[in-house]
Amino acid sequence: MPILNCQQPFYGRRRPIKMMNIGKNEKLFLRKGNHAEMKKYLEKLNLLRYSQFLLMTILTIAVSAAPCECQKLPKTLILTGNGNVPTYKKEYPPWIHEFHNEKVIEILKNITTVDVATDLNVLGDQQLQQYDLIISNSLFLTPEEDQLKALHKFVSNGKAYMTLHCGILSLLNWDRYEEFIGGIFIGGPSSVPAEFKVTTANIEFWGYPYSFRKEPEHPVSVVVDDFVIKDELYHFQPSTRDFHVIARAENLPVMWWHPVGNGKVMSLTLGHDEHAKSNPGYQNLLRHGVQWLLGMPLIHSAKPKVVSNRNSEHNKFMTLTASAHSVSSDAIQFRVIDNTNPAVFTAQSSPSGKVDLKLTGKPGAGQFIVSAKRSDGLSSVKAYDIEVVKDGVGNIASYYGNTATSSSNENQSAVFAAMNVLDNDSTTRWSSAPVDSAWIVVDLQKMYAVKQIVLEWESSFARDYTILGSQDGKSWKSLVTVAGGDGEIDTHNFSASQIRYVKVNMTERANKKWGYSLYEVKVYQ
Repeated sequence: MPILNCQQPFYGRRRPIKMMNIGKNEKLFLRKGNHAEMKKYLEKLNLLRYSQFLLMTILTIAVSAAPCECQKLPKTLILTGNGNVPTYKKEYPPWIHEFHNEKVIEILKNITTVDVATDLNVLGDQQLQQYDLIISNSLFLTPEEDQLKALHKFVSNGKAYMTLHCGILSLLNWDRYEEFIGGIFIGGPSSVPAEFKVTTANIEFWGYPYSFRKEPEHPVSVVVDDFVIKDELYHFQPSTRDFHVIARAENLPVMWWHPVGNGKVMSLTLGHDEHAKSNPGYQNLLRHGVQWLLGMPLIHSAKPKVVSNRNSEHNKFMTLTASAHSVSSDAIQFRVIDNTNPAVFTAQSSPSGKVDLKLTGKPGAGQFIVSAKRSDGLSSVKAYDIEVVKDGVGNIASYYGNTATSSSNENQSAVFAAMNVLDNDSTTRWSSAPVDSAWIVVDLQKMYAVKQIVLEWESSFARDYTILGSQDGKSWKSLVTVAGGDGEIDTHNFSASQIRYVKVNMTERANKKWGYSLYEVKVYQ
């Protein structure tokens, strides 16, 4: 569908209009400066588009409204449409946008039933009573004063409002916009990376708490992992202290919420096109953000590590937790409701969330599905991937049950914990205190015939270090000695040695300002 791209930067001065998927008619109109003809063309085009879209929406809602575990789902209204169609508003840039509401409905399947509206008359006290959440997936909508009052009353009385991407640019005719949204939109970056990392935390790489702002990690940040996406970014200027960042990218907030009366307003500025909306990380942010706004439990546990079949039973393999903003955690009960590969493992959860895992001895992979249910019946489900390997295969250090300890950490934050070197994730790290003498020890839980160790260093690497092995953690023998190391990835091969413990003993820093920093310690037979 031909559209103008709402990515155009807006800094209060004229810029050329950027376009994507522009047809020959639009190009002709713009080249000749015939905006009146273009307006008529777009009006005809978009009226046809919305008649087709609304029919598709009715069919989609009928298919996607199937409830999870037979619960009655909360109800959501998606408010959509281009305020610049069919008549451009002179006070706004000449942008229109595609919203992909059918994709949003698909993402929210089994979480909430969805109605879609383009008529602002739905913003009335009586009409809004049936809904728990309004999602603004729109651009430049300008409700009338009584409609804005009804919207504010809806949220302040305890319901929720959420903006998706350029939905943050509706309601700009409202003198309470800044108060309601929590700040002001100030434009899109003139240049952004083709892809960027989204960090689902408010601390990002900082890792140090502020004494004047002690804020727990948001439940959505806890349950959604960092991810990389190809998308566009907005600049937004918060203007209230009661403003809570859930995710950042390029040091810009991309998801946040703040209270309005007894209700909540949340914004997710990612999701420019259908490709971005198909990103699993984006979908997790949207899905869990909606669940949190609706009071559904958000299920969390550390990502399961690779499991070796060296043991057949793992009691308390995982501890599940769940948070819901309107109930205490002890009012939520857990249950394993499905297992995709019982030939490899079985999983069982206690009501309090303690998961026991039993292995059949066969290697393989599968999922178990767990539900968390509130006392009032609202529930959520989550799938956990389990990989079982033959003992001794692959990176032994990454097996479930192995531990890592260190001489020191940069601080008490989990950002710098020793266990980060065992998670098979080269974006997390252990960091020591800024001293020359430091060590880290990995316990493999049993002896293996180790013949290769790989160290993945961050920029604060060790120039001089020794790798030692031990069977009992007391008597050590040297396996590798390095002098004048250059960091990055060090792969060390040596004659097979029966050891349980691996120790990296560091004596000379490359960067005297910082301590030592390791992404991964990998051990192979």
